Amino acid sequence: MDLRSATVRLASSDRRRQLRPAVAVATSLLVMLALARFGPSGRAFGAAFLLCVVAALAVVDLEQRRIPNRIVLPATVAVLAAQIVIDPGRTPLLIAISLAAGLFFCLPMLVSPGGMGMGDVKLAVFLGAALGQAVVLAIAVAVLTSFLVALALLLRDGAAARKSAIAFGPFLALGAAVAIFLG
Repeated sequence: MDLRSATVRLASSDRRRQLRPAVAVATSLLVMLALARFGPSGRAFGAAFLLCVVAALAVVDLEQRRIPNRIVLPATVAVLAAQIVIDPGRTPLLIAISLAAGLFFCLPMLVSPGGMGMGDVKLAVFLGAALGQAVVLAIAVAVLTSFLVALALLLRDGAAARKSAIAFGPFLALGAAVAIFLG
């Protein structure tokens, strides 16, 4: 191991240590904002749950480039179960929206294998179940912001940026937060 790779690894480790507390503070502020916006209600609880789940998934995706099943699958089941209890008549629509969101992200996988992972597909299914029709806004925000970041990296790094991977989970998390408050 040479000094340069050790330095890069150390810098990456320092960024990771700073990331988790920053995300925890931001998530706490968003949860308080949800409580202030929706009052003490089921909607505030649902928003808080969604924000906590997507924050955890965003951190893992940034650190490990994966969306863990052990978080996203139980969260999806919990959201769908809650939706069934709260409004059973809306369940078929939410399932259809969830599947449509997941299928939307399967298309890039077919066109460019390796560009989008199954974790992003499962996260989209979760967001469809949690947000309903507002998932369209969440996806639009995620796609737009990821495009802007990719464009900035391309302008900064040139052709070398085309070989770098960008975690998409954080962009979906941002889109979900926007959809909660504006959708």
